[in-house]
Order: sequence, then C-alpha cells, then structure tokens
Amino acid sequence: MKIISIIGARPQFIKAAVVSQKLIENGIDEKIVHTGQHYDFNMSDIFFKELNIAEPAYYLNIGSASHGEQTGRMLTEIEKVLLKEKPGMVLVYGDTNTTLAGSLAAVKLHIPVAHVEAGLRSFNKRMPEEINRILTDRVSDFLFSPTETGLENLKKEGFSHIVHAGESVPPGPFTLPLAVNVGDVMFDIALALKKKSNEHEVLTRHGLTPKEFLLATVHRAENTDDSTNLCNIWTAFKEMARQGKTVFFPLHPRTRNALKTNGLLNEIIPGKLVLADPVSYTDMIVLESTARTIVTDSGGVQKEGYFFKTPCVIAREQTEWVELVDSGWNVLTGAGSEKIISSALRFWEEGVTAKASGAIFGNGDASDKIAGILKTFLKKER
Repeated sequence: MKIISIIGARPQFIKAAVVSQKLIENGIDEKIVHTGQHYDFNMSDIFFKELNIAEPAYYLNIGSASHGEQTGRMLTEIEKVLLKEKPGMVLVYGDTNTTLAGSLAAVKLHIPVAHVEAGLRSFNKRMPEEINRILTDRVSDFLFSPTETGLENLKKEGFSHIVHAGESVPPGPFTLPLAVNVGDVMFDIALALKKKSNEHEVLTRHGLTPKEFLLATVHRAENTDDSTNLCNIWTAFKEMARQGKTVFFPLHPRTRNALKTNGLLNEIIPGKLVLADPVSYTDMIVLESTARTIVTDSGGVQKEGYFFKTPCVIAREQTEWVELVDSGWNVLTGAGSEKIISSALRFWEEGVTAKASGAIFGNGDASDKIAGILKTFLKKER
C-alpha cells in the first residue's frame, strides 16, 4: 500500500505532519514529494524538523514563478515521480499550485486522488486559490472536508456520495467520488502542539504578556502586492500601537520585501509595533492562543484563532471560513485601515458575543479518519 503525498507550502507541511503519522500507524508506505513552492528555510525545511515529518523522498526545487510557469514545471516533475513510483494513491492538501499540479499529474495517469481540505469556497475566482480548490475537487476521488459547510458546497456542485459528521463511512467498496466531513487536521495538530509547548518561554522571548497584545500576520499577494492595501494595513498597525496596544508582527519574507519596496520600514515606527522574523509553527500556536485578538489575511490563522477562542479581524474581502464570520468569532474588514482599527479595538475592549457554534471543525481526530478510509480503499484495491 503506497501513497505519494505532495506538499510544498507551509500550511501543507503542518497538515501532512499529523496525517503522515497516522498513515504509518496504519501500515501505509508513504513517500513525500516536496515541490519547493516555499523554499525559504524558515518557511519549509524547519517545519520538517519541528513537526517530525519524514524527510521528503523527492525535492523538486521548483521555487517561485508566475502561476502558469510554476504549475507547469510542477506537473512535469511530479509526473516523473509518479511514473517511477506507481503509487496506489496521491494525497494533496489545501489550495496551492502544488495542490493543483499534484492532482492533475495523478489523474492524467489514472491514479486516485485524495484531497484534504476539500469543499472550501470563497466564491471569488479572482483568487488563484479558489481556482485550485475547484479544479482539485473536481478530479479527486476522496474529498475530505473539514466542515459541514464544505460538504454543502460539494453537494451544490453535484457530488452525491456524501458522509456527514457523525455518520459512519461505508465499509467499502466505496462509490467514488466520496465526500466525507472528517473534521480539520489542523485542529488535530494544534491541540497536540499546544499541549507540549512552553508558553512562558515563547512569550518571554518576544517580550509579550498573555492577553495584552495583538497578533498581526500579512502575507497574501492581494495585500503585499497592492501598495494601497499594504499601506492601509500598515497604517492600522501603527495607529493601534500609538494608542498603546502592543502589536506583534512576525514578517513573512514577501511582506518584509513589500514593506521595504514601499519605503514603509524607513518611517518612524511606534515602539509598541514589534516587528519580528517568521516564527515556528509551535510558537505561532502559542501566540494565537495567548493574543487578545488577531489581525490576519491567513486562512489558517483565522481558523487556529477560533481553536483557542481568540477573535480575528480578517483583512480580506472574502474568506473560505464563512462559519467563523457567521458565528461572530471573526469579522471581514477588507484592507481599509479604519475598519481594521475599529474592529480590532472592539474585540480588544468588548471581546466576542458569539453564537453557539458546536464542533465546527470536528473533535481532533480528522487524521485518524483519513488514514482509516485510505487504508480500507488501498487494501481492497490490491
């Protein structure tokens, strides 16, 4: 029973860590292909060590490029690996160019595809991630959704073999494509890392006090590559710092370069706006769980904030995690500085009056469910 897992960006390393462990426990031979979509050390190799992921069997060293060139190069190189390895399944994660290239390379070779984090939709096709999600779901055989909303999206798109949360997966043989709400693998690993993290050490190292700082993250191209959006977000962070709120801002390499290019790092920066290098994922879990509120454009961070009941201001026009906005834990502001400031200060001063939302992301056992389903399929296919 052989699976090829194809990853290449920070969130995928994190998701793969917990699923890979469960695949091993179920006797599945997994080989990891790292496309190199994120190639900065702090954004890739360190996660293999921190999260105890096996070293990749293949490193494709693709690096950054335009969407078409990057995806095309990945397709070519992934196909070579699949022809050599002849796996029984290809496993892809999320919504990056790596996700799309991996799924397309597999389906062209008639290799079944499993997609972790299927069914998410922002309904904005100007976002490259949205195109990647839709196309990957369309060619996948197993669609592992993290939420009921994801399943409903798939149902509306014509998928009919659906297993809701709390329902039993049929023992097989499966009628494919099969969509299952397994819960969120990010919840699995966030709980595990929070349990073993040293909260005091992380906060002391960065000079932070629990529930007395705002955590800020910005990395999406729609904000870093748009000078107006970037300047507005930067203005919001500076203004909140001037009002006495500690704003801790670990800088993604793309964000630091954009700030430099726009001359924003040459300005006088308020003392309470604390800039830092990228932090490890374990440190980020601690920061998300101890922040008073979060301002982010990251899909993963807005979700992880909810895991630890930290409200998030989302500096985007749409989000794939609509459940969190509907429940009151998150608010969409776009990149306007006034909306970001008012929403963040409201959360800071008043907290959240959230609707009861239940176990939106499952019970922390998504990776067990995924590994079990794939083991059943691969055994019957032998």
